[in-house]
Amino acid sequence: MRNSGTTKRLLTLLRVGLGLFFIVNSLMKLNARALWENAQFMTGCDVLPEWCSMPLTCLGMMMELVVGVCLLFRIDYRGATIWGTTMAGVFFTLYAQAWARGLSLSCACTGSAHQIDNYPMDTGARLLLVGAMLLLLWDSRRRSNLIGRKRGRKFDFSDA
Repeated sequence: MRNSGTTKRLLTLLRVGLGLFFIVNSLMKLNARALWENAQFMTGCDVLPEWCSMPLTCLGMMMELVVGVCLLFRIDYRGATIWGTTMAGVFFTLYAQAWARGLSLSCACTGSAHQIDNYPMDTGARLLLVGAMLLLLWDSRRRSNLIGRKRGRKFDFSDA
């Protein structure tokens, strides 16, 4: 691979950028109003019962923080990319089903509440996030990223 150095630098930039994105997003949601607005978004999606909204909102915020820190510092990179891809996929699914059902929702996904007026744009942004996380998931599966993992021990019983 001729451009492996450039590819590695671009993937590192993407990893650090998404790590910072997730950390900043989760920290912006730490106030009670943003948590409540995100819970209202979950309730408005009408997928799960209303009592699930606040626990899932808190869980999502904490997942964003953990995935962001893990991506930024490359702690359990593969696990962080799996959780990040799952999380981005759930966000995409929520937006896509709300758009398909014609729901009028407001979201505080980036810390500031706004009415979702342009579903194609918001859903497309979530799809780009899924694509970026899939790219990092692919990167986490490469052999060079498995450094530091425990390898199986080979036993030699030829003398027995």
